[in-house]
Amino acid sequence: MIVVIVIFTINFILKISALFKRILRNKIIIILIMFCVIALINSFLFYYFEVLIGPQKNLSYVHCFYWAIVTMATVGYGDIVPQTVEGYIVTALAIVLGISIFTLLISSLAEIFLNKSMRKYYGLIKVKNADIVVIGGTEICREVIDELKLNVKDSKMTWVLESQPRSVPEDIEFVVGNLNDEETLKRAGIEKADNIIICTFDDSLSIHLALLSKKLNKNAKITALAISKKTEELLNEINVNSIPLRIIGRTLASTVFEPSVAEFIEEATSAKGIVDLIEIDVDKNLVDKTLKEIIEVFKDKKKYKIRPLMIVRKEYNTIKRIPVTDEEIKISKEDKIVALKIKEQTKQ
Repeated sequence: MIVVIVIFTINFILKISALFKRILRNKIIIILIMFCVIALINSFLFYYFEVLIGPQKNLSYVHCFYWAIVTMATVGYGDIVPQTVEGYIVTALAIVLGISIFTLLISSLAEIFLNKSMRKYYGLIKVKNADIVVIGGTEICREVIDELKLNVKDSKMTWVLESQPRSVPEDIEFVVGNLNDEETLKRAGIEKADNIIICTFDDSLSIHLALLSKKLNKNAKITALAISKKTEELLNEINVNSIPLRIIGRTLASTVFEPSVAEFIEEATSAKGIVDLIEIDVDKNLVDKTLKEIIEVFKDKKKYKIRPLMIVRKEYNTIKRIPVTDEEIKISKEDKIVALKIKEQTKQ
């Protein structure tokens, strides 16, 4: 029993010690404690000289404490005033100490806000509750962020870079640090993110970041840019969605023999234009309908028109892409519909 009491006592002392150390590291708390202690001392002195041995017998200690707060705050309502020499001296000291403490408090608050602003400016902050984390300092990352802002406006995004960017899109937090460092990724809020996008031009770095991201967040959907076919295969092996760079090569080739196709790809892969390639989840209103019937459903849209192009279906752990040439095919709940969204004012 004695041993348990001793252990409990030691543990309690250590916790109290840790609490005091934490308090002592906080300048604002120290200043507030100083203010309260000095207010108590001033109120006691005022009570002693003005009430106990002075003429103001109608005042209580609560009145004196109120006087101390008002006087130290230099408000000076004048409802309670000293009537003795000693009271005047205490009042003068209270005013001087009050001004000093309030000046110290304001300067400390300004320092905290300035420090926070500087940390945010240099990307040294810690982001909480990020929904999407984009890793990499390439122009592709910037394009990813711009497109996400247009399509997922309610999501909180964090951009992780190795150096401070020249400009950052509005409402986007950024974190600067070593991309390979766990602490940098943790500061970006990667542990609770729903989606992680890796867009670097270094395959080995992409693979390392994909593995590190999986270690820190096993539930996130991870997508990475793959330069080589081998990297694409390795990323797929660890269940990371890969976007091959060869898509860009195909688009570049199209500019030679079919430039209009390249222009269409540029237009359709962004929500900025008049047409946009979109993915539609199959809800209960579309299940078991034929593609022909679904096309009729989409015709009711007033602000835009939707034209289905492809059905993406998972069968036996593989993805099957079905062109929309077969209008009698029925849609299941697990399917995804790839469609072209066309704004109403455009000519068909």
